[in-house]
Amino acid sequence: MTEFSPRFMATTLPTVPHRDPVKACRSILESFPEAPCAPRLSLSARMFMDGMPCLKIDAEKRQLRYDLSREEELQRFYERVLSDDVDYFAIDPGHAPGFYTLLDLLKQAAPPQLRLIHIQMPGLLTWGLSMTDPSGRPAWYDRTMREVLVNTLIMKAKWQAKKFREVLPHVDFLVTLGEPTLGLMDSPFGSVSAEEVIQVLNEFFRQVEGLSCVHCCSNMDWGQLMRSETRVINFDAYQLTDKIALYPREIDGFLEKGGMLAWGIVPVGKETLESEIEDRLLERLEEGMELLAGRGIDKQRLLERSWVTPCCTTATLTPEQAERVFQYTKNISHRLRQKYFGATAGF
Repeated sequence: MTEFSPRFMATTLPTVPHRDPVKACRSILESFPEAPCAPRLSLSARMFMDGMPCLKIDAEKRQLRYDLSREEELQRFYERVLSDDVDYFAIDPGHAPGFYTLLDLLKQAAPPQLRLIHIQMPGLLTWGLSMTDPSGRPAWYDRTMREVLVNTLIMKAKWQAKKFREVLPHVDFLVTLGEPTLGLMDSPFGSVSAEEVIQVLNEFFRQVEGLSCVHCCSNMDWGQLMRSETRVINFDAYQLTDKIALYPREIDGFLEKGGMLAWGIVPVGKETLESEIEDRLLERLEEGMELLAGRGIDKQRLLERSWVTPCCTTATLTPEQAERVFQYTKNISHRLRQKYFGATAGF
């Protein structure tokens, strides 16, 4: 997928407050028919753990541990990875009812507007910092376990793509890594090397088919990310547009080489959401684009290369509030397309 112009295409992150997978999938297909994702009905990451060796789940403390002394598991894991046995990394239906429900619904009738499927994975740095050995050392700082983690998520992404292709043989993908901890790169508050993070992100995206995307809802050195091979940067445009605007030269270069910005303009905080209206959010996004254009960014290129999303997941909201977020996102996408591209936008 060398050339792609989203022109304010709308999509969302998959974690939702809904508990009925059919209702969740129908809501996402209705709101994001061009780029739907399989809804995740809980914050659990169990769907990404099947096939990963050396893991121990401490349910009582709600912690993930790893133990590299389990060498037989490591050997079996690498045999499966090297043989590209993606089915070994299949996701248990009990851990991902939204995924299997979406597959069934797409098999019955895919939206005519569908252009790609949005697949989101846990962030490599974020997950690597949250998983520790018995001494408390995060997996990110252990080269073997970090490699295990990266390869597991590569295989999980490949398996999901395979399953979607069985239903829609020619579908394309947007593959997102959720990385809220990227602000730790080269930070005085952390010991995370930006060079290493970018190297690992690039390694993942080189082996996974589709448009590469990183979602970060916290502030960070955006210039570092724009120098990576990431094609789409999904940021919290509701709060951080003034921060990303500090990198005009980097943004210009990023867009020129085919990069895209996904404006997370719809807030997901309960109080903030209740105080906002759609018109004001639309105005806020356009003000953000004018801010970038005023700093030398080509306005037309920016229009062509922009997406519209919520600023983060809707997991902490009620289902009714999540529906409101989806509706705002969908409507803002439609209104911007009508204004800047007319009725044929996106097709």
